[in-house]
Amino acid sequence: MLIDLHVHSHHTRGCTLAPRDAVRRAREAGLDGVAFTDWNTLEGLAEVREAGRAEGLLALVGVEVVTDKGHYLCFFPEPEKMPPPAQLFGSATPWPVRDVLAKVRAMGGAAVAAHPYDKTVERPGGDVIFTLDGLSAIEGLNARRKGPANDLAVEAADHMSLPCTGGSGAHALEDIGQAATLFRDPVASESDLVAQLKAGTVFCVAIGVTPQPPGRDRDDHRRGSERDDHRRGDERRDRGRGDRERGGHRDRDGGRGGRGRGGRGGRF
Repeated sequence: MLIDLHVHSHHTRGCTLAPRDAVRRAREAGLDGVAFTDWNTLEGLAEVREAGRAEGLLALVGVEVVTDKGHYLCFFPEPEKMPPPAQLFGSATPWPVRDVLAKVRAMGGAAVAAHPYDKTVERPGGDVIFTLDGLSAIEGLNARRKGPANDLAVEAADHMSLPCTGGSGAHALEDIGQAATLFRDPVASESDLVAQLKAGTVFCVAIGVTPQPPGRDRDDHRRGSERDDHRRGDERRDRGRGDRERGGHRDRDGGRGGRGRGGRGGRF
């Protein structure tokens, strides 16, 4: 199953997305489900449930908790029974990350480090994640994050032997349908989602985009020139063949994705 694990709604400050519109967009994009993770709140639960019923698509609820050391996607087996985050973690913010992870684990939940190397957020997690206990996964693909942020997250997951998840990080409809998490087994509830995150049977997936290694654009330009040389004569054709043989392996390799234990994500 393909589920976008990181979508926001109008319950997140600065976002105007209605849950039903987001769920409809996920269905049109061919996803099997979507998880709403609004900042520091579970208030959208009833609206999300109704949106899922109306659109005939799995609609789950988690929360993106903003801590003193990064953001964390937190999922609970029964979110309906959870107290508001301010009651769970305390009234003083930002919440200490170690306290947050300890309480999520104590409540039977699963926590995913969200875009830990995104320097555009206040107080990013960065390498602090190497020192944390209680993480179930690392968000290795966030469609809204540019530059090396995703690559660094995948490398961290690899070092920590944790799986990678994928999500759009959507704040707008056009964000949805670019990245998701592939679950090995069926998911019908938050309880199923938490169980698979803890088991590590999840993989990040780029949708409709072929991941490219660094320098791929330059390689493509070079190969185009080599094809022109091939037409001009035997000598340059031979040289073009040699160049292609040296560069062919990298051409076939995709960009990084997948899970830290060595598995790869893919393209859908």
